[in-house]
Amino acid sequence: MPSRRSAPPTLSATTAAAVLQVLALREQRLTVHRRAVLAALEHSDRPLTAEEVVERSGVPQSTAYRNLAELVDAGVVSRVSGVAGGDRHELAEPLSHHHHHAVCTACGIVTDFEPSERLERLIEQEMGSLLSATGFAVDHHVFDVRGLCATCRPR
Repeated sequence: MPSRRSAPPTLSATTAAAVLQVLALREQRLTVHRRAVLAALEHSDRPLTAEEVVERSGVPQSTAYRNLAELVDAGVVSRVSGVAGGDRHELAEPLSHHHHHAVCTACGIVTDFEPSERLERLIEQEMGSLLSATGFAVDHHVFDVRGLCATCRPR
């Protein structure tokens, strides 16, 4: 018996409205394929590889890659650096929420984690101290922790 593919996820109205505003400023449209790519990212609990986006969205591979690149350029999607060029993608923070990443250096899986308020204050304080002399104005930060996931870690 052939396996049934589940229907691709649907983009929420809230995310669609926010994306429409951003794309309109760039004179771009929220096409059916972009909607499917964004829905796959919105419904994932972790950043996805381009291949995973193709699988979950049902969008043809070349179209998915092109749309991911365009959505990254528009600031709607963020690229998360993986290991050995295995980049992953997720909705940009203005469309989701602030979080950090744990990146496995063996298998490349990227897991989101929620920082405590204390950690966020410490990061902001340290960045302020380190960068105050340079005149650099921080608008946000990206914090990735690298190591071995539970599956790859020797027991």
